[in-house]
Amino acid sequence: MSIYREYDIRGVYGKDFNEEIIKSIGKAVAVFVRKNGWPDTIVVGNDIRTSSPSLSAALIEGATSGGVNVTDVGTSSFGTCLFSGFKLKSAVTLYITASHLPPEWNGLKIYTGEGIPIPPLVIKKIIDDNEQTDVEYRGSVEKADLKKDYVEFLRSKFKIRKKLKIVLDCGNGSTCLAAPDIFEALGFEVVKLFCDVDPMFPNRPSDPAPNNITKLVEVIKNGGYDFGVAFDGDGDRAAVVDGKGRILTGNELGTLIGGHVLGNEKGNIVITIACSLSMERSLKKLGGDIIKVPVGHTFVISKCKDENALLGVEESGHMVLPEYFAFDDAVLIPLKVAEIITDSDKNLAEHYDALTIYPFEEIVFQCPDDKKFDVALNLLEEFRGIYDRITDMDGVRLDFDDGWILIRASNTSPKIRLYVEATTQERLNELKGTFTKVLQDEITKVSP
Repeated sequence: MSIYREYDIRGVYGKDFNEEIIKSIGKAVAVFVRKNGWPDTIVVGNDIRTSSPSLSAALIEGATSGGVNVTDVGTSSFGTCLFSGFKLKSAVTLYITASHLPPEWNGLKIYTGEGIPIPPLVIKKIIDDNEQTDVEYRGSVEKADLKKDYVEFLRSKFKIRKKLKIVLDCGNGSTCLAAPDIFEALGFEVVKLFCDVDPMFPNRPSDPAPNNITKLVEVIKNGGYDFGVAFDGDGDRAAVVDGKGRILTGNELGTLIGGHVLGNEKGNIVITIACSLSMERSLKKLGGDIIKVPVGHTFVISKCKDENALLGVEESGHMVLPEYFAFDDAVLIPLKVAEIITDSDKNLAEHYDALTIYPFEEIVFQCPDDKKFDVALNLLEEFRGIYDRITDMDGVRLDFDDGWILIRASNTSPKIRLYVEATTQERLNELKGTFTKVLQDEITKVSP
C-alpha cells in the first residue's frame, strides 16, 4: 500500500509508516523549501495519537538535517497548528495526524504557511529522485505555544450576540486541546462530551459520521440546547446537530453558511462535484457563482485561493471560510453557525426547516484497490455512448433534469461510491436502483 495519497500521507504505524520514513520526508520538505527559495523556517505540530510525538521528533530531525529551522508547536489541535504557521508566516506547516482514522494509523498533512495544501507526491518525487541541496548549516529548533493567540484571534473575529447553550463533542481527539477554551472565551454555555484526550478514542470512532455521534444526538434531544457539534480526530471536519437532534450534512451546512455569506457579498462559491444540487441551486439564486472541483479538501482550498472565493464546501463536512483562514479549520463551522443564529430571530432548527433539501444518498461499494479506478473508467466509456450530460472531472457523473448520479473511486481506501440525488424520493429510488446494479455488475466483472 502506498502511503502517499491525493491529499495527505497515511499508513498503519509500525507497518506502513515509521520514524525512518518520516525522517526522509522531513529532509525532502527541507529540499523543497530551499529549492523554492522560501523562508527557511517551518512549523511542525502533531495530534494526540500515541505514535505522534516520536514521529514528530523524527520529522523535525529530518527537516533540520536538511538545513531549515523548525518551530515546534507540539501536541495541538489542527487549527492551532495551522494558525501557528499562518501567524508566524512559515514557509511550510506540517501536522502529524491520521485525521479520522483508527488509533493504529498515523500520517502527515503538508501545507504552505498560508494554509494551501502541498501535494504529497511532490515530496515523494524528491525522495524517489534522491534530490539534495547543499546544506551549509543544520537548522535550529524552537518551541512555541500559540494557542492563546489562536483563541484570541477567533474571539476577536466572531460576534456572538447572545449566550448560546451548546454540546461540544470532541471525541477524545485533538480538539479537546483548544475547542472548549474557544467556545468558553466567546461566551457560550458549554456542555462537554468526550472532551478529555484519549488516543484510543474509547467513546466513539474519530470519524463524526451520523452512526458514530448517537450519544451527542441523544444528549441534544434530552436537553434545551441551541445546537451541538462533533469534531473528527484532528479538527478539520465537523458535524453539527440542531436543537431537535437532526444532523446537518456538509451540503446543508454549506447551504446555510453560503446563504449567510452571500447576504453580505456576492461572489464565487467553490463546491465539489459530489455536493448537492439543492445547495447549488439555492446559492445560485442568492447570487453565488458556483465553481466545481473534484472531491477533496486539497482541491477546494486551492480553488478558493485561485478564484478569490467566499466559501468552499466539500460534501463530507470540510469547509473553507477564506475571510478567516485559507485552510479548513472545522472550529469555524459552529462559530459561523452561532453567528448566523444570533444575527437572526430564528434558532438553528428553524433555519434547517427553511432549507430546500432534495433526497440524497451515498452508497459505498467494496472494490479491490487495484481495480477501483478501472471500474470508473470502464463505466465512463460505456456511458459516453448512452448519455449526453456526462462529466469526467472526478469519476463519472451523469446529470438529468430532475437529479444526478456520480460514481467515483475512493482515493484513500478500496471502495467506490455512488452518489445519487433527485428532486423526489421516487426518482432517487429509480436512479439508485438502476446504477447500483450497473456498478455492482462492473465491480463483479473486473474482480477476480
